[in-house]
Amino acid sequence: MRWNDLFLAGLTTGLLGCVDSQDPAAGGFYNGLSGIASGSYDVRIEEREVAVANAEARNAELAAEKRSLAAQISATESNLTQARFELLKQRNAAQGLDSTTQARINKVLTAKPKGTTDAARLADLQRLLSETRMLSEDLARLAG
Repeated sequence: MRWNDLFLAGLTTGLLGCVDSQDPAAGGFYNGLSGIASGSYDVRIEEREVAVANAEARNAELAAEKRSLAAQISATESNLTQARFELLKQRNAAQGLDSTTQARINKVLTAKPKGTTDAARLADLQRLLSETRMLSEDLARLAG
């Protein structure tokens, strides 16, 4: 019986010498046995689970950022609409505006926000809002 144990131990040791990789993608029966026995498969699974958790956390951050930008865009669009309405009221109340001022008013009232990304669109909306408010202040000074 002792010879059988010794033979089995020698055979196992010899066969484990056939293991040339801990990578499951390398395949092979002995690589698979070695991966299971050494725990390297568990380590790879844990690494992948951490990578997935990190990716999911990043996706959640990006989704929150997108929602925040959408809310800011909506609020800025609303403010721009109100500012343009006030500008229209001022234009209608004003008398004898020169052609340059009329052109500035028309340009501000008809300008469309540009931008291929939400952040760029928000920046352009904020610029339009600022221009509209400045023009409204100019008209208020002219009227006052």
